[in-house]
Amino acid sequence: MQATATLLKDPTVTGDDFRLAMRRLAGGVSIISSFGPDGPLGVTATAVTSLTSEPPSVLCCLNRSLKLETAVKDTGRFGVNMLRADHHDLAKRFAGMHGVRGSAKFDQGNWTILPSDVPALCDSLVSFDCQVGEILEVGTHSIFVGLIDEVHFGESGDPLVYCNGAFAGLAPL
Repeated sequence: MQATATLLKDPTVTGDDFRLAMRRLAGGVSIISSFGPDGPLGVTATAVTSLTSEPPSVLCCLNRSLKLETAVKDTGRFGVNMLRADHHDLAKRFAGMHGVRGSAKFDQGNWTILPSDVPALCDSLVSFDCQVGEILEVGTHSIFVGLIDEVHFGESGDPLVYCNGAFAGLAPL
């Protein structure tokens, strides 16, 4: 039996509708990191994507209520640490699911501070050390264009994915 989609007739999409719809979009999981006045800061994010290879750059979106967002604006730098499937507990920690806040999040994981003062996860799939190229503020978030200064390759492995409110790995088809 073929399922049918439910279409919203009302042209106004609510925030709840949007969040429910976006839960269905699978996304790679990263930890965005920077350095604030009280130490390293980081948050789990799926709102990260490649932008262009000339110049090498990425986009990342951060809620403007986060101390991390302020730190990225103040320092002009951030890191993108792409997680492996076995980093799922670290992703939960940086998402606030373990109740850990601020620089205490960095007590778990193999972290280093790069010469640019950006925290990098040593065993991530890859870490990008970025300088802020541009910022666009939209609604509750800031969109950062990160110009990649350095790439740090970690261990190979399956990427961590987030979809429908759960972390998962990839299964080959």
